[in-house]
Amino acid sequence: MSLLQCFHRTPLYLACSAGLMFASPVMASFWESLFRSELPVDQVTAPADSQRFEFVGVLPANTQLELVGYYASSICTRKEIRFPSGDLANPYRAILEETSVLRQVISSGSEASEFSLPLALNGGGDCQWYLEDLMLDVTILPNHPLWQRAKTLQRDYLAKLQGTSVDAAQLASQTALPTQVSSHDDFYLSHELNIDPIYAGSEADNSLLATTPLSLAPVYYPVFIHYPEEDKPFEARLKSSLQRTYSLWASPYTQAVRRGEEAVMRVNFNPQIAEHYEVDVWYQPDTVEVKYPDGTQYAYANSEVKLYAYGKPESQIKTLAQSAKAEDKRLLARIYELGHALPKDEAKAQEYYREAAEAGDIEALHWMLDQAGYAGRIDEKTYWLGRAASFGDKEAKLELIHLPLSGIERGLVNTGEDKVRETQAWQQLNQLVDQGLPEASSLMAFYQLLPYSPYFDANAALENYRLSVKAKPELAHAAASDYYYLADNFAAGEEFWQVAAERDLYAAAEFANILLSETRRDAVNARYWLARVTTLGAKQGLQADILGNAYFQLATLLDKGEGGAVDAKTALTLYQQSLEIAERFSNDYEAKAKDRVQVLEEMRL
Repeated sequence: MSLLQCFHRTPLYLACSAGLMFASPVMASFWESLFRSELPVDQVTAPADSQRFEFVGVLPANTQLELVGYYASSICTRKEIRFPSGDLANPYRAILEETSVLRQVISSGSEASEFSLPLALNGGGDCQWYLEDLMLDVTILPNHPLWQRAKTLQRDYLAKLQGTSVDAAQLASQTALPTQVSSHDDFYLSHELNIDPIYAGSEADNSLLATTPLSLAPVYYPVFIHYPEEDKPFEARLKSSLQRTYSLWASPYTQAVRRGEEAVMRVNFNPQIAEHYEVDVWYQPDTVEVKYPDGTQYAYANSEVKLYAYGKPESQIKTLAQSAKAEDKRLLARIYELGHALPKDEAKAQEYYREAAEAGDIEALHWMLDQAGYAGRIDEKTYWLGRAASFGDKEAKLELIHLPLSGIERGLVNTGEDKVRETQAWQQLNQLVDQGLPEASSLMAFYQLLPYSPYFDANAALENYRLSVKAKPELAHAAASDYYYLADNFAAGEEFWQVAAERDLYAAAEFANILLSETRRDAVNARYWLARVTTLGAKQGLQADILGNAYFQLATLLDKGEGGAVDAKTALTLYQQSLEIAERFSNDYEAKAKDRVQVLEEMRL
């Protein structure tokens, strides 16, 4: 059975409360209203239809999982006296949202056990609690082998420091195992995972956030820290594979999650305990040594300690150096390329990337391709394209197909051996289309759309574009652009502009520009897309010149009442926003925007 508890933080006013016993009735009434005790928060009872998180998974044996939801309320508030800069003569009353905490704790026995923990976003109750963030805290229990291992290491290390021959029975009696885990125990064999639910459209909302269903399978492992000259000479901490690097002390890991519209947002949480993966940290007078399980070892100055997480390449240099796997060679190449854990060495990086690429590692092949492309080494690029294609890389296959066809784009007619290669490439392209590769359908449609192509077929082009966009909507912009800029057929490609604009603000801004051109003038739809760009552009980091022009274009439509009603107030705001960023790039609207701002401000006065 889950244990549900709700805690209420009540402010303390020790300095002021001592004088209440001697205050007059009037003054007492004043102070009582000012410092009234908040009603205790009732047990949070979520409405049955409330949107909620649902955490499901398997909890490893002999561990504890605590789910903590942090709630706030704008209905239930508390007052607090504050003295700005310590000015006791000018206090002010701050009104703060009340907070509440909902905890659910489960533990596993000697075997792993499944769990399911719900957490409502709307906590309900008279205060109408709403979830601000939440935490998952995994703790190793004392009967876990890892806890026992930590105790044994501690006893041995303390005995070694003391230089005494204390027998095992005496040591056991001196350091009896605790009956439960808490923050006050000897070891920090506990690790937090914070989840921050972000509202769609909020400032924090961006494309980097995770969406649900979300799967998290962190691997927790121990770090044993030895301080020969400290009051607390031995310490054990739990770390997580979710942490990339570097801090020895930082514990929590935070994952932001975008709130969707679904009623239940599922999070699959399956923690694992790597009890045999031990990282040892040894403090010396002048240095700190960090040793990883495979024998990889680093020495740091006391203030420069880095800790590479479980599963990260930097924590397994020795293993990578001895491995013949292509992936391992590429990981080692990356370390030498960046110079994070080992001194930067471009020659060694190139050597390991080449070995990995020759062995078929696709990422290494792309790295070699990029290097050859940047340097303009065409023959070398073609070689690596062939290698990548031979290992099944469809991008490389398409690029190889494109090479003998590319002359068609320039109006050239292939003859002789070039025509043979072109014919072979077209046959290979048909094979990829038959295999259902969206990019292949898009490339074929491109050559079927060109009027001077030997493969021109307008109906087939439209069908292939539709197939590619249906399978992969991000290809819509390419289809829309091809119809507009190459075929000069906006009507045929408008359906692709719609798809592209819904997905991407840059495409939406480009579509709006087309709709405002003299030949395609459609102010109603232009308003719609510009409103989308101006509403979301700043939050999503849209390029300044594109956003500035969108502000001005929409302001002009609202100012003139073109495509809808006149809205002088919003137009003024948009003109002002366009001017705020106009200095960042050259433009042709700034003078017009300043004139309209002056006119609209005078009208408002």
